[in-house]
Amino acid sequence: MRFNLSKYSDLGRCSYGTLKDYFDTELDEIYDNDKKVNINSVEDLFPYLWQSPGIGVHCEGKSRAYFIGGGTHWHDDFDESIAKYDKDIEALRKKADKSTIEKKKIKYKKDLEDTISHNDHLKALVARLDREMEEQKRLLIEDNR
Repeated sequence: MRFNLSKYSDLGRCSYGTLKDYFDTELDEIYDNDKKVNINSVEDLFPYLWQSPGIGVHCEGKSRAYFIGGGTHWHDDFDESIAKYDKDIEALRKKADKSTIEKKKIKYKKDLEDTISHNDHLKALVARLDREMEEQKRLLIEDNR
């Protein structure tokens, strides 16, 4: 089977699907944790299109890609940071609330505002990329009916 990937966009980073115009089950193979993934529909490609394989092999017109679990490059990049900033925000809130020195209290509140703003931007970025990916999935499904 051959799946058209013309509606695909990598959403900011070279990923598995970036340079592919199509995925051909006769020529392309995906492995997840060393187990071959059976691709029977374009939906079976979705866990892999927006991430880079740990190893990719191209030889004589065929390809193999090895992944360690599905996902997206933006969740790999930002989820851990968002969780860390959530903890930092709580710590800064406590410091600001407990501080008895006005100068430090002001500094902690400023740091808190900046950290909240930064984390909100990261969360908005991830949410936007998730929405754009879902729209692409819809288009890919329509295109491969």
